[in-house]
Amino acid sequence: MKIFLYGTLADPAGLGRCAGKPIKTKPLLAVLHGYRRVLLRGARYPTLRREPGEAVHGVIMRVNADMLVRLQNYESVRYRQIHVQLRTASGQQRARCFIGDAATRVAWVADEKIMTLRSRSF
Repeated sequence: MKIFLYGTLADPAGLGRCAGKPIKTKPLLAVLHGYRRVLLRGARYPTLRREPGEAVHGVIMRVNADMLVRLQNYESVRYRQIHVQLRTASGQQRARCFIGDAATRVAWVADEKIMTLRSRSF
């Protein structure tokens, strides 16, 4: 199944560590329109907030059912899965996406140190 990643899991090496299996496929660049990437309340990690006219750049990766279960555990109960429509260079694609329970209005900026530590700690 396809999953849209826009934060700490967008790196294939980190995704593989968290999903329990190395990722061998190349990420597909994708854009999610109508959302903005923001901080999750009480955390340093990103989530999505509906925002007309905005867009979130990320990647689509393929995972199997076991990997998806591990990723849900990594994301914790604070994130749920939704289905999203994405734009890619090859056209529209549908994928699953994790969205947090308490989006702020504060833009999330990638911090390589946090991203590396988070994915290695799982």
